[in-house]
Amino acid sequence: MRYLLATFALFLATNANAARDALEEVNAHRAARGLPPFIHDPHLARAAAGCADFRAARLMEGHTSNDFAALPAGASATATGCAAWPQGIGWGSCCTYERWTYAGAAYSIGPDGRRYMHLFVR
Repeated sequence: MRYLLATFALFLATNANAARDALEEVNAHRAARGLPPFIHDPHLARAAAGCADFRAARLMEGHTSNDFAALPAGASATATGCAAWPQGIGWGSCCTYERWTYAGAAYSIGPDGRRYMHLFVR
């Protein structure tokens, strides 16, 4: 039994940071509205992945208490958007259709099966 619990704990730990990059999906939505694509920023992408994982693990539908704390040292963002939707609906978050230039987007699947999406822009 102890081995089974340890194995389960290892499974959870290895899958806790399973965020997927979503900038291509975001840019496809933007293109459908005639908007230019966001330019990928690796620092913003890392922050988006961290927030998506954090929110998914805690089933947080909205923002963290300070999304900007997820930014790596030296990185900057002007705004952030998020959403928690059932899978199959597609991308959703604030800032998606705004006129920013650089972005990082990610989503993580929570234990409830929903997509926890996060977007950082500048």
